[in-house]
Amino acid sequence: MPPIHPLRRRLGRGLIAGLLASAAMLLGAAPAWATDAAAFPSKPITLVVPFPAGGSLDVTARIIAEHLKETLGQPVVIANRPGAGTAVGARSVASAPPDGHTLLITSGSAYGYLHLLVPNFEFKLADFEPIAAVAVNSSVIAASGNFAPKSLTELVEYARSKPGAVSFCTTGVGGLNHLQLEMLKGFVKAKTGSDFNVTHVPYNGLAPALVGLRGNNVEVCTLPYASLVKNLHGKELRILAVQRPKRLPSIPDVGTTGEQGYPQMDANDAFVNIAAPKGTPQPVLAKLEAAVLKAMRDPAVRKKIEDLDIEVLDMNSRDTRAWLEQDVKRLSEVIHNAGLAQKPR
Repeated sequence: MPPIHPLRRRLGRGLIAGLLASAAMLLGAAPAWATDAAAFPSKPITLVVPFPAGGSLDVTARIIAEHLKETLGQPVVIANRPGAGTAVGARSVASAPPDGHTLLITSGSAYGYLHLLVPNFEFKLADFEPIAAVAVNSSVIAASGNFAPKSLTELVEYARSKPGAVSFCTTGVGGLNHLQLEMLKGFVKAKTGSDFNVTHVPYNGLAPALVGLRGNNVEVCTLPYASLVKNLHGKELRILAVQRPKRLPSIPDVGTTGEQGYPQMDANDAFVNIAAPKGTPQPVLAKLEAAVLKAMRDPAVRKKIEDLDIEVLDMNSRDTRAWLEQDVKRLSEVIHNAGLAQKPR
């Protein structure tokens, strides 16, 4: 065998040394990663609410945060970051370090389809890690107290007889309530052969929508029931339909959209869910999921949330992801069909 050239010998030794050093680094990194996950959380957790303080989601978040603090041993701070149809809050979480210390709690799947509606919103559902779904915030179709129709069925007939005369408000262009109106328009057209010809009046949030509805400036709105219920005083407001598969226990005499001929609208339950940024370590996600599910199974937590007329859930991460993916697909189709999607640049 010919002798090995000295240069080749040195290169070979260097390559072997480099490989050994790399292996040592990899082996050394595993315990550090595991230690970090085991030590989580190492500082206060920020739970971002993409809505103003005082709403039903904000109150729900604070109830859950208090229990998480006890379980995880660190403060859970609520950060209200409203704006741009929840895009402000969602972006702040998607852009945060993926270490489990910044989480998003929101109602529905908007952060999965905001890229279709909000210019320069670069994130999609894949940029988040669903942790759990914790509650159902049902939507209803409400009318001012002196509006003639008493049900969704009567509303549809009334609107057909008086095209454009009914002012139908939502909590903002491109928001879930607006998409619900667009869905209803499509289903009425398919069922009756006629347009659901109402005038859309978008308000900037729930509070001004309620002012408009109670002041008879608009006749009808689609709104979240939990935030609406405390404003039901006498005959000032009336619920025409509940957009869910079953009636609400607190208003058992109000039929669902399905019972009134539009079962496709029954899918409009908005699941309150918690998510982390993409890339959050799996052991951290598992720890958060266990803590959240523990909170939602606590009788005291459940009672506080149910007192808000919100149904409690304890849906695991796998099922939450499946629901979000299905809802994003469904509502993305609504956005495209209604011509609301922003044009690619």
